[in-house]
Amino acid sequence: MDNDFRADDIVKRRSIFYKAFGIYGELAGFYDYGPIGLAIKRGIEGAWREAIVSRHNFIEVETTNIAPEQVFRASGHLSTFTDPVAVCKTCGTANRADKLLEQFYHKKKDTKSIAALRKMQKKDMENELSANKIRCERCGGELGKIEDMNLMFKSSAGHGKADTVYLRPETAQGIFIDFKDLYRLNSLKLPCGICQSGKAYRNEISPRQQLVRMREFTQLETELFYDPKAKVSETAAASYMAQRKVMSHKIMFADGGKKPESITIGDLLKSGAIPNEYFAFLVFIDSEFMKTIGFDDKEYWFRRIEKEELPHYSKCNLDVEIETSYGTIEVTGIADRGTHDLESHAKESGADLSVMNGEAKVLPSVVELSIGLDRLLLALLDKKVVDDKERGWKWLKLEQRIAPYDYSVFPLQKDDKLAALAEKVLARLRSAGLRCNYSESASIGKRYAKSDEIGVKHAITVDYQSLEDGTVTIRDRDTAEQKRIKWDQI
Repeated sequence: MDNDFRADDIVKRRSIFYKAFGIYGELAGFYDYGPIGLAIKRGIEGAWREAIVSRHNFIEVETTNIAPEQVFRASGHLSTFTDPVAVCKTCGTANRADKLLEQFYHKKKDTKSIAALRKMQKKDMENELSANKIRCERCGGELGKIEDMNLMFKSSAGHGKADTVYLRPETAQGIFIDFKDLYRLNSLKLPCGICQSGKAYRNEISPRQQLVRMREFTQLETELFYDPKAKVSETAAASYMAQRKVMSHKIMFADGGKKPESITIGDLLKSGAIPNEYFAFLVFIDSEFMKTIGFDDKEYWFRRIEKEELPHYSKCNLDVEIETSYGTIEVTGIADRGTHDLESHAKESGADLSVMNGEAKVLPSVVELSIGLDRLLLALLDKKVVDDKERGWKWLKLEQRIAPYDYSVFPLQKDDKLAALAEKVLARLRSAGLRCNYSESASIGKRYAKSDEIGVKHAITVDYQSLEDGTVTIRDRDTAEQKRIKWDQI
């Protein structure tokens, strides 16, 4: 693992995540999660489900990881889902050209060149690689011309005359294909949101930076469908826009490589930086979600990506970016997909994907909120490490809902009487649906350190006074202060 990641020692020691297939020499771009990491990941996903899916009365689906070739011909991924690759003339390793340059500029702290890189064409990148004598990462050999490489994993389904299939590079396409049936069978009305949490797969050219560039990762995706010809009604404004709150809600916004500045969503809308109220709504709910999982407003910003960077399906994109140990990483994309996907699938399949909205037949437009869960988790760990010199250990300052456990429960030392009462406390908490960690090995100080380290907000200790008066101590992770309370009143 890279040494400059601030939570690296905690990640290693507690097996929060680690490279997959280790006994076989590993396979780049694939990671497994240990129990602590999985609990944190599920905590973030649970917060997303509560803050976005449930709160706004969206529906959630699960669609397949594999889809036939026609799906990606229609979506445009077969022809446009590529990255620029420079193959080494010596060892044949494929190097991702734009990331080589980005890494080079980042080391020089050349932010202007990083911003200019977003607009570079392949020839410009070739010139920059040559001028800066950037060579193959693997062997130091000379790089060849830059070519486009499709990032999808290709396979086949069936035997004999098998069907060509691909692992999905995004979770969205299943939602678009199922949209008409979901709309009709669930009595939906426009505007409506359909969400999905699931795996996506991209054959990254040179995976690196742990969870930043993976080949298998998890997305939290929301597709918001609306009638492009209808005005935002008062009802829609009340139920979907939370109009006044959205328009006055301040966020950090960056444009054209400029330093992020505080601005209201309403001002973004008025300036034309974002296309419509529905897009504004997604900016709002994403900023609320980021707050829910513990990010301060100034720890991230929304950047409007350049025209040259836009995905083939998008008319406008805002990316949520966070400055981390690995530099600036994108954790979320908000896109105006328009009618591109429904129109494309209707044309390819011959199916009519329009729906009835009141008395009118409508082919809805779509705005999308797509969150990279693994990257978000990495950024959260990186931002929330506290290097506590006084205590003598690093620990994670996680929101309780994101932490792997609600409580750690410890008997003061190994003693059957203390352990028996501690197990009663544990059973009571677990029966209330609380997630608890229990340990009686090592000194109490070391157990506190481990509990702090993985981000548990409170530690309960059963001591000899507990046997006399039924009280236990509750230790606060952030302050290390303790107070006594009756254990049956927790």
